[in-house]
Amino acid sequence: MYGPLDMVTLSNEKVDVHIVTDQSIRQWQYMGTAITDKSGRVNFQVPADQRLPQGLYPVKMIVRHV
Repeated sequence: MYGPLDMVTLSNEKVDVHIVTDQSIRQWQYMGTAITDKSGRVNFQVPADQRLPQGLYPVKMIVRHV
């Protein structure tokens, strides 16, 4: 878990994006990887072939530690 003061330390880090696509089985599906900007923020667009119907979905982002 990272707090507001830790965000800058996350600059240029790889982040894996996972989404629960089926609430009945609560299984996390890997959607892709994004790289954080200089402020530690990430912008991720779901690939066209993995688009989901309109709704609310749990999202989990995991920083890769190499």
